[in-house]
Amino acid sequence: MKSKILLAASIFLAATTQAQDLTTPQPDNWHIGVGGGLHSSFLQYSDLDEDIYPSKKLRNGGVFSIFAQGEFGNKHQFAIRPELNYTLRGGKLTDIGSKFFDEASRMSFYELNELKDIRYSLSAHYLDIRVSLIYQFGQKESALRPYVYIAPVLGICMGGEIKGEMQYEEGKNSYNYDGYAMDLTKKNMSGIYFAGAVGAGLKWQFRVGEHTCYLGAEVMYEQGFTNTYGEEKDGKATPVVFPEPMPQGTQVYGTRRMGGFEVRMNIGIPLSVFKKKAIPAPAPVVEEPAPTPVVVVEKKEKPCYSLEEITTMMAKGESVEGKTICAINDAINFDYGKSEIKSESYDYLNGLAETLIRTNAKIKVKGHTDNRGTADFNMKLSNDRAKAVVDYLIKRGVSPSKLTYEGYGMSLPLTDNDTEEGRSLNRRVEFEILK
Repeated sequence: MKSKILLAASIFLAATTQAQDLTTPQPDNWHIGVGGGLHSSFLQYSDLDEDIYPSKKLRNGGVFSIFAQGEFGNKHQFAIRPELNYTLRGGKLTDIGSKFFDEASRMSFYELNELKDIRYSLSAHYLDIRVSLIYQFGQKESALRPYVYIAPVLGICMGGEIKGEMQYEEGKNSYNYDGYAMDLTKKNMSGIYFAGAVGAGLKWQFRVGEHTCYLGAEVMYEQGFTNTYGEEKDGKATPVVFPEPMPQGTQVYGTRRMGGFEVRMNIGIPLSVFKKKAIPAPAPVVEEPAPTPVVVVEKKEKPCYSLEEITTMMAKGESVEGKTICAINDAINFDYGKSEIKSESYDYLNGLAETLIRTNAKIKVKGHTDNRGTADFNMKLSNDRAKAVVDYLIKRGVSPSKLTYEGYGMSLPLTDNDTEEGRSLNRRVEFEILK
């Protein structure tokens, strides 16, 4: 028994290795899997008296498979599937002697003895090696792929039994008599079985993560080629010994072969699932010297400049765009609640006009007030004062294209309005340099 298992395993591994050498598949071309289903077999005799053995029946059993399948070709249309199967083969002869008549009464043996059935059954356990050659239809990416295949089958008999049984009635009762049961031996069963198989199937391919698995269903017909009788076959293999008064010594001559049908399901998992992904070596860590810290001294922008400061920066060629000139400390004065410029402000405005005339600078005049009075009143007053300054500068020769103005009322104070000093600072005119 152990030697047969080792022989089967060796042949299976050799077939798998040979298939890999032939196809050299890419990572996901090879799958391993298992299968299971139903195997129905029958017996074929070359020389059997049909009058004594009128009826043959199938012998049903299970089949279990492990396999490896490799696919190749541009569309993966070709495949090879070495597999190792465990299955049951055999057959039944029933209604044995039902056509035998007693010469005196012309009644059948069954009628004389109230028999219902005499049957012979053979059940043999096999370890098979199959190498299926498969052709698949459709694209390799298709979810459903039909296929056909042929396969040589090498079976190794692992044992089994032969049984002879008789069923009869007495009145309303039915009885079963086990005539005999015996283990298979080399005298009645060959240890090696060779057959050919053809089949067709349909497989469903589906993704699990980055891998393609499949589930398949297939049907197969198998035809045995070898004689299953053992060493002592012709004239020595008696399927059943008949009870009296049937003639004794009825023997089976010639050959006995097997055939069968199989229906099973397969599931395949790619071999790449079991391969460990290579982990790249970490890049060497190169320690770099710490950079010398750079202390950046941020130069704070002043909120506003005097006219003298702006004039000095312009003379040095420094940019003054976006800076603001604040006319505070009574540089530009107005009477309370009025927008007419007082004469003491003329010198300051004249200096500003000269600067604008000799440069390309443009300014926006902004008028502001303190918080005394209503918001609407202060908004209008600040706008009027800013306009008065613009009008004065135009009279001094400044191009109107260099001047714009806007009043902000009391919305943008420089400081609080709780003291007279604070309110004085908030009543101001500013000049924003646009260019």
